[in-house]
Amino acid sequence: IYTMNEDGSGVVRLTNEPSDDANPSWSPDCSKVAFHSNRAGNNDIYLMNADGTGITQLTTDSATDQNAAWSPAGSKIAFWSARTGNNDVFVMDVDGSNQTRLTDHPGNDQLPAWAPDGSRIAFSTSRERNPEIFVMNIDGTAPARLTNSPGRDFNAFWSPDGPKISFWSDRDGNQEIYVMGADGTNPVRLTSNEARDGNPSWSPDSQRILFWSDRDGQEEIFVMNADGTNQVRLTNNAARDVAPDWCGSGS
Repeated sequence: IYTMNEDGSGVVRLTNEPSDDANPSWSPDCSKVAFHSNRAGNNDIYLMNADGTGITQLTTDSATDQNAAWSPAGSKIAFWSARTGNNDVFVMDVDGSNQTRLTDHPGNDQLPAWAPDGSRIAFSTSRERNPEIFVMNIDGTAPARLTNSPGRDFNAFWSPDGPKISFWSDRDGNQEIYVMGADGTNPVRLTSNEARDGNPSWSPDSQRILFWSDRDGQEEIFVMNADGTNQVRLTNNAARDVAPDWCGSGS
């Protein structure tokens, strides 16, 4: 896991492990980073300080635990786990206690994302066969479908100002970035190229979106305006740069 400035400069390495450390998620005050790692043998959720120190393991289940997502208040972390035999969304306190299952469905429920007011959680699910975006209350009740397309709709990110959700989809034949209303209305395609684009993470002011793309032959981090204009590459490395997350300070 690395950090960089918003223009791609000042790249700093935070973790140094032979294992895979992935999908970093900033705490709302930017003092902590949650991530998942297989350093203990399988993917579990970990927490560290913003400078990479003080790494603490939060989950210890023998099954996969992945994709940590902070609540807006910074008191809870949602994640998905395969500990029940299929993928379900869970929530826990930031110290790893009180791990609670929110979804219970034969389909795979994963990739949770909190609404900025803390009242709902969006997630990706295969309960309607092909993956779609759903939303539910923070206690797991009242799940409601937001997308309905013949393709796969994945990886929802709520805009910090509340009215929009970004996600990636291959509904038009290729993996691209889309934005829709938080109620699932008016989906708009933002990227259009023959490569894959994924993980659309919002800037704190909701004006820009970070994402990764392999349009140049290798996964790199890009940024664009929230309407899809001005797409700019931020990283240039022979290795894969993926899963960006914007610190709440915007820096």
